[in-house]
Amino acid sequence: MVLMRRLPLDTSSFKQIRERGWVYVDKTPWIHRLVTEGICYFLSRPRRFGKSLTVNTLKELFRGNRKLFEGLYIHDKWDFTEHPVLIFDFNEISHENAENLKRGLQYRLTTYAEDYGVDLPEGDLRERFDRLIKALYRKTGRPVVVLVDEYDKPILDHLGLGEERMHIARQNREILKNFFGVLKGAGVVDELAFVFVTGVSSFTKVSIFSEWNNLVDITLHPDFADFLGYTEEEMVRFFPEHLDRLCEEKGFKGREECLSEIRFWYNGYRFSPRRDLRVYNPISVMYCLSWRSFENFWFRTGTPTFLVNWLKEKPWRIPELERFPVGAEFLEAFDLENLRVEAVLYQAGYLTIGEVRDEEWVLTYPNREVRRSFQGILLQGLCDWETRPRVLADELGRAIRRLDWDAVREILNDILSYIPHSLYARADERFFHTVFYLALALSGYRAESEVLTHRGRLDMAVRYEGEGRVFVFEFKAGVSAEEALKQIEARGYADRFRARGLSVIGVGVSFDPAERRVLDISVRASS
Repeated sequence: MVLMRRLPLDTSSFKQIRERGWVYVDKTPWIHRLVTEGICYFLSRPRRFGKSLTVNTLKELFRGNRKLFEGLYIHDKWDFTEHPVLIFDFNEISHENAENLKRGLQYRLTTYAEDYGVDLPEGDLRERFDRLIKALYRKTGRPVVVLVDEYDKPILDHLGLGEERMHIARQNREILKNFFGVLKGAGVVDELAFVFVTGVSSFTKVSIFSEWNNLVDITLHPDFADFLGYTEEEMVRFFPEHLDRLCEEKGFKGREECLSEIRFWYNGYRFSPRRDLRVYNPISVMYCLSWRSFENFWFRTGTPTFLVNWLKEKPWRIPELERFPVGAEFLEAFDLENLRVEAVLYQAGYLTIGEVRDEEWVLTYPNREVRRSFQGILLQGLCDWETRPRVLADELGRAIRRLDWDAVREILNDILSYIPHSLYARADERFFHTVFYLALALSGYRAESEVLTHRGRLDMAVRYEGEGRVFVFEFKAGVSAEEALKQIEARGYADRFRARGLSVIGVGVSFDPAERRVLDISVRASS
């Protein structure tokens, strides 16, 4: 019987993982490069991608715990000199309001002073932080290491929740800006050995980093595209026994077939426009291997409520997220007063770089897990967080497969009935298009919205995996379903699919925005 090493699903403690012999994917080659080539770094990655484990690994490295690194790349390449280490983990520091944030930071400073046995007089945050660094340097004779995990959590946790919470986000931003501005000061730069900051977002220079601009941002650096997340080579190297067990239990013919399914569900994240390298979501992969199941694991660790609230303000943009072109500079305008939804979606991991064309990036969903989970949450968000529309989407898929168009109409109307009246005040054809897109995408079909043809844009092409047919939809507000169907035929929307050997079923859908319901559906099949 093959011994199954435990997967570290519930810990970000490097010490615990190493001492207990759990699976650890060796990321110390990248850490070695960081600690030998520079001093101050910033790295943005989505949640649950290993940022906290990286911070914890750096802590043990700079505390000189050589034994923990036996057998790893860095073990014989580092001197393990012990340094004073200060960690500010904003997963643990209270930030419900500005006073709590300041109190939490003061507590951390006091605790570190006591732990290292240095005197730290009372004073404001910035002054005490400055004094602590200098006192630690004087006492130990060694420069100080500062590690900051999830620096932006005191800001992001308040977004999309109303103006009062936005005010708290702005206050917290100013506190962080002032506090960490110490690390740029001439009085401490020579007393710092290393600074590493992680977060989900990368707020621009007019924000927190305006006083912290000595950080080298490696977020998009090609050499660090595979620093966090797992490459396929790492999957095979570090999880062989888990892969074999999954393959056997699922009845795959071989490891490649098994990897193909894992790739479809959890691979696809690209973190550099200069290097077309894809990595797997680490937490999803480990859950998949542990549970021997293909499910939406990442979304169970947190629901992007603030993103849903934003997207409800502009629901007609949701179908565009399948392929969303942006300028290469789109991340540069990321600040509280100038937030762009596509930038937030990219940095939070809901979109990734699909391809790069000159000075343009095309963003897309990275994999099936993110696409289906995010679309489900968006539909529930539009329907006032009711769970029934998600179930109705599955019923919609079954009705389409059996070509029961009366049932399709009734199910779509049931879904529309769950949308709050307040959202209909600005409802137009694009709004209904969005609702239909989410429902169809969740029905088990692959829905492509606004597909470009040589004679125009068809509203939606829907195809079920493995089927040799495609449904071409045209949605019309206040126009008959038959007229919608005539447009499909007149503009040759089916031609591109027939050329690929697919049978085509044209579907015209007429809906009434005033009555908030689908009036009629006309269908015509052609080979």
